[in-house]
Amino acid sequence: MARYDCDLLAGGDPLTLWHFASPSEAVDAAIALYGSRASLAVASAAFTARYAGREDDFRFWFAVFSQLRRKDGKEPSTQKILPQDDVGPLVS
Repeated sequence: MARYDCDLLAGGDPLTLWHFASPSEAVDAAIALYGSRASLAVASAAFTARYAGREDDFRFWFAVFSQLRRKDGKEPSTQKILPQDDVGPLVS
């Protein structure tokens, strides 16, 4: 697939979605456009970018998807890892 370069706007780097919006702006836009199906639409965009070989765009959409999941309460914002002493015995 062809890569589009724009020396004037991006200093010779390929233009990606990161040049035009932040993931939080894309979250708001996805919710406005797709409502309760925003996560599905964004996941579709991420898979499309990934399989088209557009890794920077994939990472953008994955960041948007992650923020949507946290916003929906379906993904924890941080994962607590317990110290070894708090885990308890592995064999009872």
